[in-house]
Amino acid sequence: MHPSIQIYAVVLCIVPSFFSCNAEDARPPQTQSSLVLGLSHVRSLYTPSLTLVNSTGYDFLDIVEPVTAYTDGYLLSLNLGTPPQVFQVYLDTGSDLTWVPCGSSGYQCTECGGSSSVTPPPTTTFLPSESSSNARDLCGSRFCVDVHSADNRFDPCAAAGCAIPAFTGGLCPRPCPPFSYTYGGGALVLGSLSRDSVTLHGSSGAGGPLPVAFPGLCFGCVGSSVREPIGIAGFGRGALSLPSQLGFLGKGFSHCFLGFRFARNPNFTSPLVMGDLALASSATDGFVFTPMLTSATYPNFYYVGLEGVDLGGGGGGAVAAAAAASPSMGGVDAQGNGGVLVDTGTTYTHLPDPFYASVLSSVGAAAPYERSRELEARTGFDLCFRVPCARAPCADDELPALSLRLRGGGRLALPKQSSYYPVTAIRDSVVVKCLLFQRMEDGDGGPAAVLGSFQMQNVEVVYDLAAGRVGFRPRDCALHAA
Repeated sequence: MHPSIQIYAVVLCIVPSFFSCNAEDARPPQTQSSLVLGLSHVRSLYTPSLTLVNSTGYDFLDIVEPVTAYTDGYLLSLNLGTPPQVFQVYLDTGSDLTWVPCGSSGYQCTECGGSSSVTPPPTTTFLPSESSSNARDLCGSRFCVDVHSADNRFDPCAAAGCAIPAFTGGLCPRPCPPFSYTYGGGALVLGSLSRDSVTLHGSSGAGGPLPVAFPGLCFGCVGSSVREPIGIAGFGRGALSLPSQLGFLGKGFSHCFLGFRFARNPNFTSPLVMGDLALASSATDGFVFTPMLTSATYPNFYYVGLEGVDLGGGGGGAVAAAAAASPSMGGVDAQGNGGVLVDTGTTYTHLPDPFYASVLSSVGAAAPYERSRELEARTGFDLCFRVPCARAPCADDELPALSLRLRGGGRLALPKQSSYYPVTAIRDSVVVKCLLFQRMEDGDGGPAAVLGSFQMQNVEVVYDLAAGRVGFRPRDCALHAA
């Protein structure tokens, strides 16, 4: 989920209290070359069971999480504080801020479902008072300036009530003022910046993963939100993002998302890898690489170029050109607009008209099935088909496979399950499958299209920041994780 074009809406409040916390922004020492984290594809959460494991002098909490239907997304575990408190957060390459529900007074989420406008928190809240290593971030830190999108680095300390000699000399001891952080679709969170230790798993060769504590992670302590029921791990390219703070943006990271059929299965996870191991995997066969584009206006996003969509090609079959993308989708212009945003926080791929209409027309003409106008109206998807199927999982059909023609000549053949999804149960030997692409809303600049997480399921994606490229490889991510 990418922040809206006005990336941050700023709320500056005067906070008169003083805190004695280290104002330095130095990154924590990097003791591991790689980190491997488990990802779960979920639709719902419940409070995880906790198992205490003695590690590196701390009580490290290992977690196993059964999941049930709630909302689409991919989660990883964050172990924050001393002793660690465990939180499940969405992995989002379209934003920078990492945050968790926070505070002893509870977490309020508006428009998060349910019968009332404000629903109880679906997860526990982080309690700063229960962590011996927690401190408020200071108004003079680069992270405070970043979260407030301040053009003048003195603005947060001025809003916090510091005297001019104190904030111009870097001596103001006041905490960073509360912030508002906005996302696309009208979602936003309100909170304050905290610093604390985060425990993750470092690679250790044949001995298995080792818990590694990174002190001083800056994250949002969020007390209320709109349309954000749980926390987010920001994986963008900005200073606030998790890989940036851990020192991995000079290398890269990778993920391999499980298919939707594992959404309710707590026994399967897939790896999120940061560091050398992520780049090592990209040296194997089967990857299609395309240049990682940069926007001067939105430099924290990951962009690629798209030249068109082809039909066919599944299983080595013939490929037919379906639609050529507009030049705006193939690159980013001097104003920072255009290109395709790679965003794990957006569920479905969004394409602009008239390109999107051309893709719909080509798929509709190639599919040998009757359309279901009723399900199109009910689901909001623009192309749904009545597909014969006597028994689940209904994987064998004659719907056309889709391939993305990427900038540089590569072609990513999407697994069929990453393009279509059954939206009904089998009835009278028929199931309705919909094309899960959506129309990109017209905007005032920004990315021309968005590549969402549904189209990245069962595709290994490598963000090779060292070489400035993004790699894609179709594969069975459940088998890869085994």
